[in-house]
Amino acid sequence: MVVPLFVSLTLAGIAPAGDAMWGDVGFGFYPTNSQKVAPNGLVYAPMFRLIGDISVGSRDLYLFVTSAYYTEKPTPGETTNKSQGSFDFTKRQYDFNIGGAFATGEDTEIRFWAYSQSNINRGRDLNKPFGYKDGFASSVRYYLADEVVTHGYMGVGYYFTKELVDTNGDAYTPSFFTEINYTRLLGSGLHAYGQAVIQGERSHGIKEIDTQLGLTYKMNGRGKTTAQLFFENDIGQRGGAERRRILLEFRRSFQGS
Repeated sequence: MVVPLFVSLTLAGIAPAGDAMWGDVGFGFYPTNSQKVAPNGLVYAPMFRLIGDISVGSRDLYLFVTSAYYTEKPTPGETTNKSQGSFDFTKRQYDFNIGGAFATGEDTEIRFWAYSQSNINRGRDLNKPFGYKDGFASSVRYYLADEVVTHGYMGVGYYFTKELVDTNGDAYTPSFFTEINYTRLLGSGLHAYGQAVIQGERSHGIKEIDTQLGLTYKMNGRGKTTAQLFFENDIGQRGGAERRRILLEFRRSFQGS
């Protein structure tokens, strides 16, 4: 499954001028029956997630760290604490990325990062978690520069090492990918949002297409808190399964010198 890379507080993802630190934190939950593939290849129903995104540096050169912690909805007879009933959950997955980016032009940058995806429940093992994916990747992005109506970027990249897991739960060796992220102002703090990542497999062509479509709303006009409603779809290719999710998320952005 393609590693999620979260957008920083500016919808375009470029560092705010003059700021040494920026990013956001968020809480999201999945209100309907959903499917997600864990790093160990098992399919689970996510319940909620916590995300964090922090960048340090300047427009020309910055470091970034992103993380996401996922929990799983309870299953009868398999919850971690039966006394909590439907309010119970299982800790399930933790994704972590660390890297850097530097500008090569007014609207372009090169990014590089190391990624890890950890399975943090016991899965099939009665004593310890199993299943782990990690590696190294890089990309080039071109940012859309309209600061009034449109934000976003287009990019191409490559995974140099290790593995990812596909929508069927099978490990594979990733290669080139392309990405597009687009946000358009609809009015009064409301934006239409779309993102797509086309992921290739080494020597085998396109492996997966992941999309995220929805709406974002800046609460209190230009405030730092955003409500977001997304429809996520992981579409496997060459016989791969399709995994769909609806995500309602609240994010709080920050910046400082």
